[in-house]
Amino acid sequence: MKPIILYDLASKQTGLPWVPNPAKTRFCLGYKGLPFETVWIQNKDLESTLKSIGAQPSSGTSYTVPVIQDPNTGAIVTDSLVIAEYLDKTYPSAKPIIPDGTAALIKGFEAGFRTIGYSAAMSFLDWAQLDWIPETSKEYFTRKRLTTHGKQTWEELSPSDKRPGQWASFKRGMDAIDGWYQQSNGRWIMGDTFSYADMVIASRLVWFNVIFDEVQKEELNSWNDGRWAKLLADVNQVCHMSL
Repeated sequence: MKPIILYDLASKQTGLPWVPNPAKTRFCLGYKGLPFETVWIQNKDLESTLKSIGAQPSSGTSYTVPVIQDPNTGAIVTDSLVIAEYLDKTYPSAKPIIPDGTAALIKGFEAGFRTIGYSAAMSFLDWAQLDWIPETSKEYFTRKRLTTHGKQTWEELSPSDKRPGQWASFKRGMDAIDGWYQQSNGRWIMGDTFSYADMVIASRLVWFNVIFDEVQKEELNSWNDGRWAKLLADVNQVCHMSL
């Protein structure tokens, strides 16, 4: 089998997986035991690179990663959830990424996690990830992100005196998600059944553990009786990854 090609977003550290949506696809490929190679793209080159291979926009006219190019079938697939569905259909196994009958629930779970878990702290999170953008893409990234938020400067987006409050909002969100796991009566959000939903959480934890400073990482990994450090370790183990 030829390796699947994964298009991912480059950081300032060469070869570092850090962006959450491509991390989901990495977990999916690892879980399926499928070989893959990575093509790293800078923010400023996303649209031109993905257009050049015939990829479709992920939403509207926006080009984002992940995208996979499967030389075994000729398929080019955009969007992490669509990729997961493609992998389940094309490479079926006894271990589906999306268990039968759960696709709609998982889609709703992902939206709920985004809204409840971290959306209130998104200004802080965007500010925190700025340090990991390659210098050659910082101007492009800054323009796009500030325009998205309707702000003129990073300080306006995440004022230094507001960051403790934004961090507190983030903790409240993660506390709420911890409550969901407490009700699952098992290791995973679906109890004893591992699924794409757990990859969704783990992929954000990958991102958080890159963009946060050491004190913030220590706090995050101590919250909720260490749930988040353990969950990421468990997902890495099941997916044969080390993100």
